Amino acid sequence: MDEKKAPSLRIEALQTIRNKHSGSDAETQTKRFLEAAQSLGSISTLEAYRYLDILHPPARKRDLIKLGYVIDLVWVYEPSLCGPIHRVGRYVYGGKASYPLFDGLLDGFPA
Repeated sequence: MDEKKAPSLRIEALQTIRNKHSGSDAETQTKRFLEAAQSLGSISTLEAYRYLDILHPPARKRDLIKLGYVIDLVWVYEPSLCGPIHRVGRYVYGGKASYPLFDGLLDGFPA
């Protein structure tokens, strides 16, 4: 979904995700971040603040990377609620990391 073509649909999708995963703990915020990134392809810092109630998106990105997800950061310019343009991070979802060379390497070994 292109943010410029359908911003109201994007906002509605973000609000639906926020309502689906209510709570303010880090784990819940990480779930919201992941679902938004997966369903929309990317999420900006300002979208995370405004619509997902995520107060520290870089920490949620770190949590997802630790879980094996690929989340890239690109810099974009977006207006704040007050109007001025800010340089902010946009987190781009890259899927779950896969290492085919090592898949099954420890099969048969005790955990």
